[in-house]
Amino acid sequence: MTSETSDAQPRYTYTPFPQTTTVHPLRPYYVPQNTDHYYTPLGIVTNSKKEHNHQLINEESQSAIKEIFSLGLIKYISTAISNPFEVAKTQLQVQYLPNEDVVPVTVEGKNATLDSDEEASDDEGIYNSPRKTLDSSSPGFRQPKNADIHGYIDTDIYDESTRPAYMVPPLEHGVWETVKTLKGHSTEGLRSLWKGQFTNWLYEIGHVFLQPTFEGALNDAFDLYDDTIPLIYLDRVGPNIATLIVSHVVAGVILSPLEVVRTRLVVQTASSNHKKYTGTFDCLRQMIKEEGLASLYWSHNLVPSIVFHTVCPLLECTVPLIIDRVFHVNPADSPILYGLAQLGLNTLQLLITLPIETIRKRLHCQIVSRVPGKSFETVVQTRKAPYVGMIDAIYRIIIEEGISQTFVPRQGNHRRRSARRQRSWLDNYGV
Repeated sequence: MTSETSDAQPRYTYTPFPQTTTVHPLRPYYVPQNTDHYYTPLGIVTNSKKEHNHQLINEESQSAIKEIFSLGLIKYISTAISNPFEVAKTQLQVQYLPNEDVVPVTVEGKNATLDSDEEASDDEGIYNSPRKTLDSSSPGFRQPKNADIHGYIDTDIYDESTRPAYMVPPLEHGVWETVKTLKGHSTEGLRSLWKGQFTNWLYEIGHVFLQPTFEGALNDAFDLYDDTIPLIYLDRVGPNIATLIVSHVVAGVILSPLEVVRTRLVVQTASSNHKKYTGTFDCLRQMIKEEGLASLYWSHNLVPSIVFHTVCPLLECTVPLIIDRVFHVNPADSPILYGLAQLGLNTLQLLITLPIETIRKRLHCQIVSRVPGKSFETVVQTRKAPYVGMIDAIYRIIIEEGISQTFVPRQGNHRRRSARRQRSWLDNYGV
């Protein structure tokens, strides 16, 4: 053996395995493998178990970040697609269109003939008497209209002369017509269809993370089944429904300030001279400054938020239960019948939740300011007198904006009377 060979560094080092104290009689020379020590080149001894665990943690964290990013991107795109229709729906819900009992009709003649449904009908030609035409250029027609002690405007809201330039005409059609009206308005335009999108995205992301977290914590606390199991496969659905509703209510109340911000950003005008809020965080700042920090949660919006986030998940989770356990319809055996039953129950759910949502959004627009601030100018006509609460809002909407089926204006021309008669029962009583 030469000196060069003896001085050279060995390519491998040997680390002995630990010896066991007991020896199996059938395998006396077997030594359990220890993954912490093994043969490594160049004399480097590594700890593979720790490195493997560290690598798994890195991979899991990278995967979680990718999933969160993908979820946020998908939510942002979905909210961008649906936001124009949400804006149009919100405008239709918050606009205030009172009937003639609240806003009197313009008298077109001093000696206008009064009639009744029992004495005469429109076919008898009693409306053919000559009437005086209004002169739009007269000073009396252009004089400013004031509000009475109750806050009601003493004029017809269809009068363009009393409507601000930043306010759109009364919206009496569907969502698509509202979208076209907002797009073609001078101060709104195409960009106004995406008002409140960032706030809506924040709310959706927050709800996705908070609600399942609260529901899982409640299920673990009460030793219930996993929340990923559908309710139709459970024998006792009451406890799981309770945890589902409670988690929705808690998450909804926590995120309720974002809902108020979203409604106000959508309803306010886009005119730079009359705009009150410039964005989500500016709206939160002004709400805290003008209405107080407690107004974010402890205000007239608390009870409607609790009711809305209780009714919606309750109806949503009971639809498959009713179809399966009450109607006894299986989607695998009768897919068409199951779809019809689901359509009917979803329609019933919409009829229940839509009025609650309408009341909530109208209450969102009410600002109870403690310090003076810039006025809140809206795109559509809103009620000047505030609602006291949910019950008062329901009563006022029915009385002031609902139209009795037998009510016919005693004054006005034949075209206005005929148009009011042709309105269906869906337009009555604020529906």
